[in-house]
Amino acid sequence: MRRLCPRMCTYAGMAILLAAASVCYASLGPEVLARVKDAVVLVEVNLEASATGDKASGAGSGFVISAEGMIVTNAHVVAPEIEKESGRTVVADKRMVTVTFHPNTPRERSFPAQVLRENAELDLALLKIESATPTYLELADSDKVYETQPVFVCGHPLGFPEISIRSGTVTATRTWQGSKYIEHDAAAESGNSGGPLVDEQGRVVGVHTLTIAASSMLTKFAIPSNVVDVWLKSAPAQDPIREAPGSRVRKMLARSDLYYSDEGDGVFSLPYDNNVTVYMHEYQDFLRGYVDLGYLPGDNESQQGLVALLALRLNFNDPIGRLSAYRNEDGEYELYWEFQAPISAVNPKFVRFVGRVGAWQAGRWRGLLDDVNFSGPQEMDIPVDVEEHLFDKLGELLEKTGLVYKRDDEKQRYVLPYENDGDEEGSVINVTMRVYRSMVWTFTYLGGMPGKTEAERNKIAIELLERNWDDPFGRLSLDSDLDLLWESQVPMDFLTPDYLAILANTCASQAASFKKTYGFTPFNG
Repeated sequence: MRRLCPRMCTYAGMAILLAAASVCYASLGPEVLARVKDAVVLVEVNLEASATGDKASGAGSGFVISAEGMIVTNAHVVAPEIEKESGRTVVADKRMVTVTFHPNTPRERSFPAQVLRENAELDLALLKIESATPTYLELADSDKVYETQPVFVCGHPLGFPEISIRSGTVTATRTWQGSKYIEHDAAAESGNSGGPLVDEQGRVVGVHTLTIAASSMLTKFAIPSNVVDVWLKSAPAQDPIREAPGSRVRKMLARSDLYYSDEGDGVFSLPYDNNVTVYMHEYQDFLRGYVDLGYLPGDNESQQGLVALLALRLNFNDPIGRLSAYRNEDGEYELYWEFQAPISAVNPKFVRFVGRVGAWQAGRWRGLLDDVNFSGPQEMDIPVDVEEHLFDKLGELLEKTGLVYKRDDEKQRYVLPYENDGDEEGSVINVTMRVYRSMVWTFTYLGGMPGKTEAERNKIAIELLERNWDDPFGRLSLDSDLDLLWESQVPMDFLTPDYLAILANTCASQAASFKKTYGFTPFNG
């Protein structure tokens, strides 16, 4: 089973950009460009766990920082963990790291690299090769970086041998999961992780590390160069010891008073009285809870499409998670209830809530399978702590994000407009935020259920469940009128201004991606 991966070295990120994205016309001069190309390397990693026979390989980017062969990259690029489709994490005992200069050119040179230092908390690693490297990049003062400043992402996207240098601008400075980042809008894909974010002088202002992966998102992060500089000057003994797989989830569950079993390799099972087992594991800084619901029922695509429509309707009143589908190597659709959130923001109380919702929704789904004429959303009987005056609190958080929004006191909602060329209903996607039962409900309506015929609609319903599988924060769902929306529900005390900004951007970009793929279908309600 595949999991969400927010790190760009192992998971493909964006394909479509909102038209509102900044356009950068800056360029690197010939001398600066040559120096950058001489200092940026392709980092390839091969892992093997002798005890289990598991093997894995991956690629990222890095850059030279000294004349003595020192290279900086991300810790997750060279991490010894092997992520299995079952959700398990196996630690490799054999690791081979290779760095290549000017790959796929007459100047290509490859060297084995030693991993001198790793700091998973900072997501930084220091490599060493036995060769002189007279050309290297200097670190700039990242505290002087400003919004709209031109920057360039340099590296090897998708593991391609040819170096790629893409321009963009700094869009914000953010705190995400307790760490500071430079947010930018330069195009970056799988394989760019560990590559430098440089200014027009070719100085490193950050190390590209993270994109909140989805079918269409703009949120890309780089570790500020000042963080890198402080780390390089610190003693290696200060680097934290890499924790065993699942250690943070285990500590959380131990404090939650839930009964659970350790399934090994970082996966934990939580049995519930309705014969449902909820599994939890960590995948690269995200907590994921899921229930395996078996294969998508149906003898053919038409029957499976009807069930997929039912699943999308059930999603509409799920308080926290969603039903999603994964197409495996045999072409069969596996169905899951799942939830995921940044693990640093999760507490034991919320873990109990997630487990209860997962068990309830999975049990409810099994009870609905015999009724393909499911009548639509019903009120959920799940206890949620209710707080007052949360609408004003949501407004205070929005004000701190710097996003443009309108307050509608009559309907108790906030509306955030996003530009989107090509939307048949206009050039703006309106993201709406409301407070519902202590949850911040973020959503935008997309139109009616696509499909000109029943067969086409059923096929698209399955595709939408697949899109849910790749969504980092929300889901596609159908309301009682069979109108489609993207939505997400997050407890108020779970949110920070930066998380709220990312959530709103996700909603808008997912809507833009959907509309580019399926166009607009008139509403039913």
